[in-house]
Amino acid sequence: MKRVARIWLGCSLFWSLRLSAQCPDGSPPPCRPTSHITPPPAPNSVAVLYFDNLSPDTSDAYLADGITEEIASRLADIRRLQVKQASREGVRRLRETAPDYRIAAGRALGVRYLVEGSLRRAGSRVRVVVRLINGTNGFRTWGETYDRAAQDLLVLEDDIARQVARAVAGRLSPAEAAAIAPGPSRNPEAHEHYLRGNFYLFQRTAPALRRAIDEYEAAARIDPGFGDALGRIGYAYSLCLDLNLCRDLPHDSLLARGLAVTDRALRRDSASADAWLARGALLQDADPRRYTGVEQALERALALAPRNAEAWHRYGLFLRSVGRDSAATTAYHQALDIEPLRTIELNGLGATAFWAHQFEAAARWLDSALAVDPGLPNAYYLRARLRMLLGDTAGARADAEAYLRLTGNRLIEVINARIAAARGDAAEARRALDQLRRDAQSDWEAHVVILVALHEYADALAILEGVQPGLELWAILRDPELDSLRSDPRFQRLVSRTDNHCGGLAVSRSDRPPVRLMYALMWSGGKDSCLALARARRQGLAVETLVNFYDAATGRVRFHATRRELIAAQAFALGLRLIQEATQPDTYEVVFRRTLTQLATSGCRGV
Repeated sequence: MKRVARIWLGCSLFWSLRLSAQCPDGSPPPCRPTSHITPPPAPNSVAVLYFDNLSPDTSDAYLADGITEEIASRLADIRRLQVKQASREGVRRLRETAPDYRIAAGRALGVRYLVEGSLRRAGSRVRVVVRLINGTNGFRTWGETYDRAAQDLLVLEDDIARQVARAVAGRLSPAEAAAIAPGPSRNPEAHEHYLRGNFYLFQRTAPALRRAIDEYEAAARIDPGFGDALGRIGYAYSLCLDLNLCRDLPHDSLLARGLAVTDRALRRDSASADAWLARGALLQDADPRRYTGVEQALERALALAPRNAEAWHRYGLFLRSVGRDSAATTAYHQALDIEPLRTIELNGLGATAFWAHQFEAAARWLDSALAVDPGLPNAYYLRARLRMLLGDTAGARADAEAYLRLTGNRLIEVINARIAAARGDAAEARRALDQLRRDAQSDWEAHVVILVALHEYADALAILEGVQPGLELWAILRDPELDSLRSDPRFQRLVSRTDNHCGGLAVSRSDRPPVRLMYALMWSGGKDSCLALARARRQGLAVETLVNFYDAATGRVRFHATRRELIAAQAFALGLRLIQEATQPDTYEVVFRRTLTQLATSGCRGV
């Protein structure tokens, strides 16, 4: 159970959510309140949609995806632009459901412009068609067709990024033109292997991860200085561990291989964000009791690549696993700021709310994740567990069956056992437990949950007491499905022993202060804001949210000309949620009123 929950966890905390697959304005959930005017997107905002593969060979899909990601990465290096990456599944869902998916995508992503296109490969030539679409009306504002040799792919990516940037922002300064950085390798053959590896890495299946590793290894052989390729090999191994895939190799072997290759990557390039990300993920498996070195590695990855949504996601998982739920929520929102339709962040917010016993919020996040991507397996699994807690056995069974269809994973037996126990069929529940005990995909946490459902508390506690104390155990002790054990002195001693072992790294529910009313603070990033926060805290006010407005044209706060990225970094360092809105002189009041309404409906008692 813990393996499944760890990686596929996954938009804005304060929007009200509808349980439909599409909002009234054509955008996917979470839906904005319909009674308020939505301000226009910033004029320099742009999202890159995944290009269509029109090649006769369908295996060239990796090339279309790779060009998309490289163009988005290069555009993000121009500070004047607000660049969003569109998720594959989110845009695919819009194409299927929205009458004009371009306008719906512009609304959902909150951008003025969309970059879309197609790629066709014929022999040694590549034709790429690129269009810049006005997301407010769906009309094309610029377009170009490129016919190049396939070996000129790196130069082509740079050319497209520069022309799109000029079409959106006008003339580029010399510094901005230089900021459109080259890819991680300038060797065309190595770069193509790297793009193939990225394509397979995204698929998150055992065969695809093995293909990804082979492609990255080929890239590193061709370009020995290609540290990012080695780093992604390490991350592929971490996904094998997290998703319980690649079961032909023992856990220790996967871990050893992953750590060895990330060490090689960092020796070649100590500034490889991918290598630091992989190292952080692998260290969490290497030391499940204390997570030694995990936080430092992930923070290093984020310092090197602050626009890496996967790094923010992984950091959010780590923060949630040690009970720093508010900081985890902030990290998930940082990922969503980069990729607004990223369903694993919706799922992550649902998981955070679930473990914090905020069941209504958890249901909204999970419903929204599945509305955007009905094929997200772990959202079904987590929602099935949630529905069992809420007494909805029919809904839990339907979600468990959907999870089984998508994965073939027999963890469905956990739900079956709990349903059987709820109707008093202890024999059926024990049959499901026996099935899990024979199944290599299951673990002791699933056994404990079933024993609790059977009210066999002594046996459940005996299993928990046999687990070595540490952060992994501490995280599992937060599980709402174990609430029936919390008043038992044995469970309380176990929590105390685990807390002591963790040495303060984890934030125990029992160590948290009593629940207080939530407040928000207007934040401009200067000393007065810091003083106001300090005084509010001294008065006992639970400030959990910072609110910041910045100029849509410049990306800076008007009071101090502070960059919006610095405001986000301040909120992250403080461990506080951040509502950050772009405004223009004629939309400021509308945005301000809307933000106050969002705060009020989310339970905030004052600003």
